Amino acid sequence: MSDELELKPFKAACDNNNDPGDQGIEVIPGNGSCTYDVEKGTDEVSNLLTPQAAENNRTQHEVDGVDVDTETKTLRWRRELQSLKTELNEVVVWKLKLWMVILLVFLVIALVIGISLIVCAVIDDDGDDNYDKSSFVVKRFFRGHFTVTNSSFTSDQEILQLEQQLTQVYSSSHALERYFSNFTISHLQDTAAQFKLQFMMPLDHEELVRFTLSLKMVKHVLLQHLYDQDTGDPFYIIPTSLSMEVG
Repeated sequence: MSDELELKPFKAACDNNNDPGDQGIEVIPGNGSCTYDVEKGTDEVSNLLTPQAAENNRTQHEVDGVDVDTETKTLRWRRELQSLKTELNEVVVWKLKLWMVILLVFLVIALVIGISLIVCAVIDDDGDDNYDKSSFVVKRFFRGHFTVTNSSFTSDQEILQLEQQLTQVYSSSHALERYFSNFTISHLQDTAAQFKLQFMMPLDHEELVRFTLSLKMVKHVLLQHLYDQDTGDPFYIIPTSLSMEVG
């Protein structure tokens, strides 16, 4: 016998005839025989079975993972909710629980905001709007002239309409309406008209003469109206023709 043995791959064949001479020879399908390689057989079977088994295991793992994760989140949420309820029911001051204190804080904030709005509305009421016009006993006059585009005043009715239009200018002025008395057109000549303005002031009128009822202020109110008027107005007054002075 030789001391060195040669190792060769062993192939086993199973068939119904048990013929050793046919070992390692692949038998034609249908004769009841099966042949496989000992070295490769296990790997091939394993390779065929492993993907399906792994897929089944992975699917089962994912399903179980989702179930476990959802259950964990639910339990955690319940524990947090129970903890929150416990904290809200804790007595903070005297017999007041935490939720009562929070509710009282919100009520106090809402009450403070409501009171603040009421106070602001009262303070916003301008006390200067409350005045007694009967105490305005000092007269202040302005006179001047302007030119209209109409060829001439043909009737007293047209003069009255123009006076009413200019009276509305001062009676609707927020700064001057309380002091305004009347506006009259005193003289007419073709398209030129002379006018007179009268205001009434209280006894203490130094500040009024300097600011509110100054010549600059009174003239500016009328001049602004003249620039805003429609050029198609039958009593259109040329703004640049306006002249005014005190007295």
